[in-house]
Amino acid sequence: MRRLPNQSGISLVEILVALVISLFLLGGIVQVYVGNKTTFAFTSALAEIQENGRFALDTMSQDLRLTNQWGCIEFDPDDTDNINDTLDGSLDNDFYDFLGEEAIEGTDGGANPDTLIIRGGKPGQTNVEAPFIAATTKTLNTNPTGSITGGDIILVARCGENDLLIEAEADILEVKSVDNSDTAFTEITLEENKSQQFENDAMVIELQTVTYTIGTGANGRPALFRQEFDAAPQELIEGVQSMQVLYGVDNDNDQVPNRYFKADEVPGLDFEDVVSVRIMLLLSSFDDFVTEDPQVYTYNSTTTTAPDRRLRQVFTTTIALRNRIGS
Repeated sequence: MRRLPNQSGISLVEILVALVISLFLLGGIVQVYVGNKTTFAFTSALAEIQENGRFALDTMSQDLRLTNQWGCIEFDPDDTDNINDTLDGSLDNDFYDFLGEEAIEGTDGGANPDTLIIRGGKPGQTNVEAPFIAATTKTLNTNPTGSITGGDIILVARCGENDLLIEAEADILEVKSVDNSDTAFTEITLEENKSQQFENDAMVIELQTVTYTIGTGANGRPALFRQEFDAAPQELIEGVQSMQVLYGVDNDNDQVPNRYFKADEVPGLDFEDVVSVRIMLLLSSFDDFVTEDPQVYTYNSTTTTAPDRRLRQVFTTTIALRNRIGS
């Protein structure tokens, strides 16, 4: 009968050596995982902040560039006889008075965020279309491609040769309702009468008053809010901790800002000479524990240590008010 050879197991020393080697390997794997996780969290937070900052500044820049947008007519805040304002007293003048209120203004929050108010047109325009409706009526026909809806405030401006018998070149009107049933034109019913019969040399611009503020968002974190007229403010971007606004004033009429002021330091609190706006936003990441230690950052010339470990970044841009430069 054949005998099997003697078998021997793994010795205790060999087991200990294997465990030590495994421990080193496992430690390396954990270190790589933790490092990758930290890098991923930082990269994601940075991408989130940069995308939010870019979107916020792009949105504000678009509104600012439409400040004083009056289409093809001249707007002189000291002489507005060429514009017929039909808006009645039932609307809040702080939001709906485009002739008497500043086209751009704001408040200086000091240590708190600033606010910014912009009055002007919305992007895009449409034109008056036939059949043309007679003066002193509450109907206007426009191109069917427009985006006008009931409740909008519109500026209808005559862009052709001025009729000397008609002083007003434009009307500010409130839209009551819109009928899109005809494919050739859109019929707009107005709250008040037009001053004249506008024809196809007339353009139609939607007007808006936009207010930007910083408040507490839906998730309990600071956010940038955008408000149209007196409607409820809408949360635009989460994580915007602060907003500082400086106003570039042209005091020698060369269409170039001579100096930038805070809102309460604009000479005479007269914003008519403001030709550019400089905006500074401070954004923080949604997630905490992104940085190894509380971040030290500089915002509005002040160096601060963050109270948490969220990532923060400052965004700054300067926007020229196109409708004031070159006018």
